[in-house]
Amino acid sequence: MVDTMAGALGRLVRSPAFKFFLIGGLLLLLAIPLLLVYALIDERVGRQGEVSADLARSWAGSQIVSGPYLVVPYRQRVSVRRDKADVEEIVEREAVFLPETLDVKASTDTRTLSRAIYDVTVYDAIIRLDGRFAAPELASASADVVEIRWRDAVLSLGLAQVSGLKSATAEIAGTSIAFEPSLGLSRATYQSGIHAPLATAGALYAADASSSLGADARALGPVPFVIELALRGSSELSFAPVARATTVSLESTWPHPSFSGAFLPDDRSISPIGFKARWSVPSLARSVPSAFVLDDYGMTERFGPYVFGARFYVPVDLYDLASRATKYGLLFLAAAYLAVFLLEVLSGRSVHPVQYVMVGLAMVFFYVLLLSLAEHIGFGPAYLVSAAATGGMLSLYVARTLASLAKGLVMLGVFLVLYGLLYMILRLEDYALLAGAVAGFALLTATMFLTLRVDWSGRGGRA
Repeated sequence: MVDTMAGALGRLVRSPAFKFFLIGGLLLLLAIPLLLVYALIDERVGRQGEVSADLARSWAGSQIVSGPYLVVPYRQRVSVRRDKADVEEIVEREAVFLPETLDVKASTDTRTLSRAIYDVTVYDAIIRLDGRFAAPELASASADVVEIRWRDAVLSLGLAQVSGLKSATAEIAGTSIAFEPSLGLSRATYQSGIHAPLATAGALYAADASSSLGADARALGPVPFVIELALRGSSELSFAPVARATTVSLESTWPHPSFSGAFLPDDRSISPIGFKARWSVPSLARSVPSAFVLDDYGMTERFGPYVFGARFYVPVDLYDLASRATKYGLLFLAAAYLAVFLLEVLSGRSVHPVQYVMVGLAMVFFYVLLLSLAEHIGFGPAYLVSAAATGGMLSLYVARTLASLAKGLVMLGVFLVLYGLLYMILRLEDYALLAGAVAGFALLTATMFLTLRVDWSGRGGRA
């Protein structure tokens, strides 16, 4: 009885079915080192982000151009409750007026900065903002105005990274004005920028001694303006639709734009030498009034949900490719194991489970080799070297294990197909999932039909 049970157990252990499920268990265990490789890639991506951020601080980060805004300080009579009585006070306020029209023309010249093994895309931009303000009317922004201080009005322009500003000139109502640091506001705001005092722009207002709001209270209009900027930035350039009618034309030498933000361009053309894009945004598309009183929320922050522009996108960098390759790791481990298993079943020799583990670890190490080489010689050459080294070594190992040069050559062909298929999947950005699904289905189908005549129980040997 004991001998019978021992014999049955021995046949079970030696059966192809037992080996098949054992390989399945080994695949699950090999998911652990695959996760460690994935964590290694994530750590390298984090390091790349740190270096890119440091380079961006030295050059300038992503830029957002917001404005221009016409800011007019005034005094207002308000009623407050003090000591159980209503009293009137005169408080300082600032009214913000948005342009009627804004036409932005921007061009960027891109380049790549490198530090050690990391790169970041940066640009030099020339930006021209052309438009006009309507005659500002305080009644549209506030009531109970006591005095309007036209001579203290400023033209403000918000910039995400003023450190990237190389030059800025402005002309309003035919008069050249000079920019000064900061947005020129009394209340706190979260975005940096520049401002130009309008005291010299006499076309903005006119003396009116009969006015009860001051000796210089009568505003003229419309007020045209032209602003020209030379600006540095990295990764992204965006604009805020501040006018009743905002149009933006952007040209760049970067061939891989990713249009982002609240609005997509109405027209675009992309070629290997760069791209052109044009946006047209009406005021109805954003929930910001044409005139408002500045509060603690700030001015440029109101347009945060509505900015739009282009990101200078790297289509698939080496870390994205390595990460995607790792995600297919179990599928290709399973395919390699099935090939070894079929060669074992169809031959007279047995492959020990430890040898399966070694094959799996070698295939996992392929991803480490790929990542380390890609950081220095690029993804394509690194993939070729890693695939050749791993596939060649494992084919020789299988040939020695099964004592058959023919089976080693078969395994070499399998690795050529597997690594070639993986590379094709990685390069197919839009069809990667479809290609991976089709490849997996084809491998499963081939395995099912190639094992039709296998005696899984091991009772009668191979059919």
